[in-house]
Amino acid sequence: MNLEGLRKALEENNKGRLFHCIKDLVTNGLSMERFPEGERTPSRQDLTQFLAAWFKYIGISADECRDWMNRYCVDVLSSISSSSPSKIRHSTKSNIKYIYKSDTTLDCGCENNPFKAHCDRDCPVYEEMLGKYRETKAREADISYEVEGRNKVEEEEEEPSAPSVREQYRDQFEEAVKTAHEHATRGVPHRKIVALLNDRGFKTRSGKRWTYSLLGNELRAFRARMFDETSDNPQG
Repeated sequence: MNLEGLRKALEENNKGRLFHCIKDLVTNGLSMERFPEGERTPSRQDLTQFLAAWFKYIGISADECRDWMNRYCVDVLSSISSSSPSKIRHSTKSNIKYIYKSDTTLDCGCENNPFKAHCDRDCPVYEEMLGKYRETKAREADISYEVEGRNKVEEEEEEPSAPSVREQYRDQFEEAVKTAHEHATRGVPHRKIVALLNDRGFKTRSGKRWTYSLLGNELRAFRARMFDETSDNPQG
């Protein structure tokens, strides 16, 4: 139903841009069986922002995106969320607003997409997205090498256990994200923010060192939460 509704919502010249991964996510949502036990699974917010970025990428307006996404998020993504339908609709609106107002663009990762959605090399944007993915990985490798060489710090190899480690690093993680957001709003490049966080000993929510891609994901999530709080408290 959601896929058919989406096809009807798309203009004729956009139907060819209903990429394989989008079809998969629209039809199946997040397929948990594709994730090995213990691996982090994307949240409802992650998937909402990804689909909104796709709508924006193919030139669909924010209003049209919201009209379709509200139903999809309640019908399909509620299975991976504990929020009520009204809260899901409110969060969906905030996430779409954030994506359309920011410089966020579609960057799927091809076969390495975080949702483990089906990918096909015949996809019309496969080469473009693969190029983005390789640039991101190369940038992460350069930054990691630069920081490691400067600090002579060995990255811990231990795989942290989720509940206790998240609790252990929760306070400093929140401080790290706030610090990163403050620097980002002042125009500091993400690569410098990554180096700053690692220099100061800040860890991610799972107790690991910061990387370029992790910083981008956490900043997007932080800004989306800010949109939610602003919407909840319009007089604040």
